[in-house]
Amino acid sequence: MQMYHADASQYFHSLDDVYYYGGQSAHYQVALVKHVPRSGELGLEPGDRVSIAGNHWDGFSKGRHERTGNVGIYPSYKVREYVDIVEFPTYPEADAVTS
Repeated sequence: MQMYHADASQYFHSLDDVYYYGGQSAHYQVALVKHVPRSGELGLEPGDRVSIAGNHWDGFSKGRHERTGNVGIYPSYKVREYVDIVEFPTYPEADAVTS
């Protein structure tokens, strides 16, 4: 896949459970399309953020809707990973902080 895409991370989907280690920061996903909920499901609007709790291996994941606080399942294909991009100091800036 690297031959065709400089960054193919959006084309990869794990069939296993979500990666987790104890004490990590919350793992978020962002809704791509609207989802009208059925019984026990989360309703989603594009841009909504969900704190994922696990994969149900049936096309659904479980999580907590950040806007409403509701917990439930939602279709895994209607979300993408949320990547939190933060500023990281360059080496000269890091040297100035430690001096």
